[in-house]
Amino acid sequence: MFGDVFQKDSVENIFNAFGVCDKIFKPMLTVNDMGISYRTINNWEANGLMLQERSSNRNWHKFSFVDFIWLNIVFELRQLGFPITKIKKLKDFLNEIIDDDCLLEVKRKEAWIFLNNSSLNRLILLLAEIMHNKNHIALLCNKNGDFYIYNEQEVKDDKFNLDISKFQFNNFVSVSLTDIIIKYLIGQKLEIIQESKILDERALELLTKLRTTHVTEVRFKINGQDELLIDAAVFDQHADFVVAIVRMILTLHYQEAFV
Repeated sequence: MFGDVFQKDSVENIFNAFGVCDKIFKPMLTVNDMGISYRTINNWEANGLMLQERSSNRNWHKFSFVDFIWLNIVFELRQLGFPITKIKKLKDFLNEIIDDDCLLEVKRKEAWIFLNNSSLNRLILLLAEIMHNKNHIALLCNKNGDFYIYNEQEVKDDKFNLDISKFQFNNFVSVSLTDIIIKYLIGQKLEIIQESKILDERALELLTKLRTTHVTEVRFKINGQDELLIDAAVFDQHADFVVAIVRMILTLHYQEAFV
């Protein structure tokens, strides 16, 4: 389960990852950008699956980066046959506002002031963990409605004596938050990604080159003289190469990238 220790240690990552965090809440996407039909989203809203209620029922609002992530979580769970009642349980957990005790753990004054004046939930915390610490995170959900936040680095380090046995031996579904962010970075307009402020200038420049030119290889400089070469020739399709590079942007601690 998503522990209090992790939360208190990681709240400041929201400020580190997103800076002025309101950009990730800015509604910039239409229903067409979501890849999910209006009818489906409307049905989910009627069943109480939206993170936030619409301020007006007269017009369908646009969606933010956070909305995109959540609605794609719902989409994947529904595709895998997960019932609405169980998704609502997950929604309530991820949508829970970060408490004041956790905010008091924030060390930098400017970050504390900003975060203390923001309505931030656990989902934002997980997204910040991916974007700032470059950790792969997935949601594991079993048929009983239990869920587990799988942080790949924590599992490798066995930092909190985690027990995921019930997800190893019972039927469960897995939804990768990292993969949903990759979907956003590959599918949305570059100007929208730039405005959402989820990538730093270095990563945005690399993504722009991937999306606007025919890049065939990327070399990542990692530590000193160490380099990692990703060559498009080893992939069956160029689209798979692009996905691999975007995954590196999200999960690899690199100093520079050369195309």
